[in-house]
Amino acid sequence: MDESKRGTMAAGIILVALGAVFFALNLIPGIVAAKTWPLVLVVLGIGFCLPAVIWPNQKQSLAGLFIPGCILFVLGAIFLFNTLTGIWSVWAIAWMLIPGSVGLGLVMGAWIGKWDRSVTQVGTWMLVLSLALFALFASMFGNIVVKSIGAGLLVVTGLVLLIRSLFRKQAA
Repeated sequence: MDESKRGTMAAGIILVALGAVFFALNLIPGIVAAKTWPLVLVVLGIGFCLPAVIWPNQKQSLAGLFIPGCILFVLGAIFLFNTLTGIWSVWAIAWMLIPGSVGLGLVMGAWIGKWDRSVTQVGTWMLVLSLALFALFASMFGNIVVKSIGAGLLVVTGLVLLIRSLFRKQAA
């Protein structure tokens, strides 16, 4: 397919998908489309990530778009959680996920753009530290839902680190 048509086609697909989602949400009883406005941020985040996939010949120069794409995606996910649950007090700790979204964008950009390995390491540390801090504070503060999410993240993070250390010792 001609590369000039790919961008227009991708934009058209995104707009059709977004319109279909909101159309369906208006038809489902009990779900108010006004509560799902963060899906716009999620779709925009995905839209920022698409150019590196749509134009593979230019993926190295477009890989930097993963950083704002991941930020928008994570913000959309946080706002979607807030609007659907009504737990807006989680913002007191949810902001800790924003540096992690930058880290995720760095990791994805480095992977797609074939950037230096040090970028991947920095991005991974940003992501892990951000998630760990969020999990720690979430498990201590908030309602039972937020505390459960935080505790679950702590358990999963601990298990991943334990498994990783076991495999590292065997490989050495």
